[in-house]
Amino acid sequence: MGEILWAPCFQAGSYFPAVPIVRELQRRGHRVTAVCEAASESTFRSLGCDFRPTSHLDRYLAGYGPRLADAEAKRRWIAGYVPNLFEDVAGALAERRYEALMADPLETGADFAAEMNGVAWFSYVHFAMDETGPDVPFCFHYWTHQRPAAEEFVDWWNELRAGVGLRSERRSAGQHRWYRHSPWLTLVLGLPELVEPRGQLPPYAVRVGPSVWEPPASAPPPAWLEHVGVLRPAVLASVSTSRQADADLIVSVGKAAERHGLDVIATVGAEHHLPELTPNVRVTGFMPHDALVRRVAIVACHAGNGTVTRAACAGVPLLLFPTGRDQFQVARGARVAGLAIDLDPDHRDVLSVTEAMGTLLAGDRYGRRAREFARAAQNHDAAAVSADRVEALIRSGVAEGRSV
Repeated sequence: MGEILWAPCFQAGSYFPAVPIVRELQRRGHRVTAVCEAASESTFRSLGCDFRPTSHLDRYLAGYGPRLADAEAKRRWIAGYVPNLFEDVAGALAERRYEALMADPLETGADFAAEMNGVAWFSYVHFAMDETGPDVPFCFHYWTHQRPAAEEFVDWWNELRAGVGLRSERRSAGQHRWYRHSPWLTLVLGLPELVEPRGQLPPYAVRVGPSVWEPPASAPPPAWLEHVGVLRPAVLASVSTSRQADADLIVSVGKAAERHGLDVIATVGAEHHLPELTPNVRVTGFMPHDALVRRVAIVACHAGNGTVTRAACAGVPLLLFPTGRDQFQVARGARVAGLAIDLDPDHRDVLSVTEAMGTLLAGDRYGRRAREFARAAQNHDAAAVSADRVEALIRSGVAEGRSV
């Protein structure tokens, strides 16, 4: 069957949703090769992928040092990132014939290499876009807001293209929020019912449904797991980084849950330094959420797209604390759908969290809506639909010797 080159972003929230698609393509006989930082080799080989390290990009990242927070520093950083990734992917495409490139839209430069080499490429949208507005965090991370996006972002994008020898983007300025995504095939992952506000998709974009995956547990489940949610309801507090906001979430959720007579399971990274917590909070390291989410009454998190999607598919209401990136879009979609309560940054004190938790628990309004989402999720097969679309793209040969 086909040879597919995969250019993933090596962050759990980015590549996890793509794994079911990769495995379905492999099941159908396609060979998938991941091109990514050398440190990720064992991860992608464990998924059954061939592997090629990004040597140019690795040298660039090793020598660059810390990035600054201002927009101009970020623009300088990405101006070096893109051509180095371009060289790595172009080198891979030159060494073996690939029928298609599978690209994370955050990895700008991989897409340019496919276009330069006349290789069809497709992308997967693993985050929530505001489809009706121009200020999409992932697309405009480097936008200074000094000019309208349709001017400043388009000019910046074409500067990146020119830097690797490509002509200006042929898609209209009206489609600029989709420039990072493939004009051949863009797979929009997630529950369509959670999109808010919903916009007009371009003809190359298709919603395929939720795609969730997480690595298997490295050890047998702990004995205490079977008691979660049995004697009294429990809350899953899901955090993944070491920011202070994570500690604040666990503290406030723990205190609010104690007032409601609930247990809390907090999944945190080893790097966290947590203050003293209420006795109803159990802190654990990485644990597959599939083992927990169906045992709890509420999931509390920062509104990461993957966690919200997983909870919706399991039929569990959410208490959301968005902090940035696409989290406000995700939270808005879950709130409008009647699946969640989201708290803005100025209303996250213990009293506010306690009141929100009480609302989620009162009656069965949120639980009933969550179960409706779980039933809706069963109607989707994102991996199969995506693989069908990819195979159709490969058969069409649409990119051979041509560009958009």
